[in-house]
Amino acid sequence: MKRIASGVRFLAILLAVFGILPPTRDSQAQSTTDGAVGGTVTDQSGAVVPNASVAAKNLGTGSSSAGTTDGSGRFLIIHLQPGTFSIEITATGFAGFKATSITVEVGRVTGIDATLNVKAQTETVVATAEAPVITTDRADLTSNINDISINNLPINGRRWSTFALGTPGAVPDGGFGLVSFRGVSGLLNNNTVDGGDNNQAFFAEEKGRTRISYSISESSIREFQVNTSNYSAEYGRSAGGVVNAVTKSGTNRMHGEAFWFYRSSDFGAFNPFQTIVPRPPAPSTPIPVKPEDKRHQFGGNIGGPIIKDKLFFFFNADQQKRNFPGVANASSPAAFFAPITVAAPTTCTPLPPATLTEGQTLFCRGITQAQTDQALGFLQSLTGVVPRTGDQLLLFPKIDWNIDAKHHLSLEYNRMRWSSPAGIQTGGVVFRGQESFGNDFVKDDTAIARLVSTLTPTMINEFRFQYGRDFEFENTQGPIAGEPVSFKGISPQITISGSAGIVFGKPNFLDRRAFPDEHSYELADTFSISRGKHLFKFGADIIRFHDLNDNLFQESGAYTYSKRVDFISDYVAAVNNFPQPACTTTAPGGTPVPVPCYSNFNQGFGPTAFEFTTLDYGLFAQDDWRILPRLTLNLGLRWDYEKLPDPQIPNTLLPATSGFPSDKNNLGPRAGFAWDLTGRGKSVVRGGYGIYYGRIINSTISNAITNTG
Repeated sequence: MKRIASGVRFLAILLAVFGILPPTRDSQAQSTTDGAVGGTVTDQSGAVVPNASVAAKNLGTGSSSAGTTDGSGRFLIIHLQPGTFSIEITATGFAGFKATSITVEVGRVTGIDATLNVKAQTETVVATAEAPVITTDRADLTSNINDISINNLPINGRRWSTFALGTPGAVPDGGFGLVSFRGVSGLLNNNTVDGGDNNQAFFAEEKGRTRISYSISESSIREFQVNTSNYSAEYGRSAGGVVNAVTKSGTNRMHGEAFWFYRSSDFGAFNPFQTIVPRPPAPSTPIPVKPEDKRHQFGGNIGGPIIKDKLFFFFNADQQKRNFPGVANASSPAAFFAPITVAAPTTCTPLPPATLTEGQTLFCRGITQAQTDQALGFLQSLTGVVPRTGDQLLLFPKIDWNIDAKHHLSLEYNRMRWSSPAGIQTGGVVFRGQESFGNDFVKDDTAIARLVSTLTPTMINEFRFQYGRDFEFENTQGPIAGEPVSFKGISPQITISGSAGIVFGKPNFLDRRAFPDEHSYELADTFSISRGKHLFKFGADIIRFHDLNDNLFQESGAYTYSKRVDFISDYVAAVNNFPQPACTTTAPGGTPVPVPCYSNFNQGFGPTAFEFTTLDYGLFAQDDWRILPRLTLNLGLRWDYEKLPDPQIPNTLLPATSGFPSDKNNLGPRAGFAWDLTGRGKSVVRGGYGIYYGRIINSTISNAITNTG
């Protein structure tokens, strides 16, 4: 507690110190949702022009922001919604200056250096200034993916965050769509959309995880920024990379688009490693197979004014229809489909060790040829083509309201529904029975309200609220004809190992009635103020995650057979109501005792559902200080704290299970510099140091709650 108080006192001291500095506009800008314009105003002789008025107008919405140059002729206008702007600069004794088509991107400052002429009429400069390729005012390593790149770069699946792989320091993390920055686990990244948390706390991935196609439509995303390293204290809850996305909005001009993408396996080549083996009596030579996979992705959006310059709407709809049937097969088809001829051996007693054929073993267990053929027919019915689809629907309405010249309110809602019968197993050929693929479903809902208030020309406040629900659940398919089931009509998982390997029945990890059902609530506030050569930012955020996890591993039991003949023996005994099992073991004294033929059985017991709550707190202070015209220092301090729940089933024999440790001293200093070598924005030397804290993922907390020894 002492360390927390020290951190809060330190932030208070920063506020007090920064508050006494004289105000101007020259500093740098960084934001999770907005951009900025800045530059220097001079006259024809090269002398700086102080106290010049600068106005930035959003050409899409008509909203305006204003500022003035300081004693060094520099200006900075922050918290501009990404888009296209016009810039007007006026000063006493000079002709006006106007630049059009100025692009503002998220998290960046677009530079505008103006020269004012001494003459009576306004000079209009037709300019198409883009955000800088190289940022010379920040220590962090960032890359921006704008709408042009999103619309034109090729991508498989339309998951917009995959474009992050095209940025420096980013590589795939495993085969399920995660991204690693600087070699750090993809579970330690942070993903935000319009400033709101876009992470699932339970598995530390994007909402919806990576089995779905995407949780937010690519057509809803205007642009996003990838922060790879040395990022400011504004960004927390991450030791890897930070991805900030902003969505599209309506403007004064009615606009929209429609799209349809079709991808088919008919257009692809054969994979030489994707093969199947025909059933006997056909030759057991592997032959190439090209699994069917046809995907339609279609939708559109529209945006425009409700009240010109005042109220705007945007709506996007996105749907996917995918048909990708799978093939259920055994790992060794030749052995699995091999026929069995039941025949009498020379002797069954005493039972010779491993000298009997499968047919002789079955004969000695009292199983006939007809019963054997019945069991083989059932096993063969487990294989074949499995119908499998992956369909989803996304809806995204958004309202932007310029309440007045000083207040802007944004309201948005994202709805995603994913349904994939037999879609848990996604491989082309799966070594499971037809009824053992598992059904996958996801429901995602996110609502964000964001209010930006310009308190004075040098003081801006942003308040944000978000509610989200990420509900993921999976269940089993129904049993096939002839499959033994329990009194509840459910087949346990059955594994036949050895040379004829296959797994069928209800998978041992199902049902997952909630895995998880996660509700999140976020409150955040950021205050920005320009003072002297500084841009200060102070902020606080709190996120409440409530997780329900309803799943019991092996709740329906799991049998393992080391050989095919052992399963056949138990199968025949079950479906024919044998009075006793077919296998025997020797009891003490040498008496043979009938026993089932499986080699192992596991059963899960106990409560199936656990729910708990975590609270994430964050405080930060950031100072971007332009100490020299070509040298900028980025200084900050952040405090993160994750409040863990209390244990629910403590083990009295293990005192350590009665409570979780609480780490309250997560103070993360950030310090960096950016030096413009030539002053022309062509070359920059940057460096930085920071301490970053990733959160403890909630699945780890869940394991600690349930696995108490």
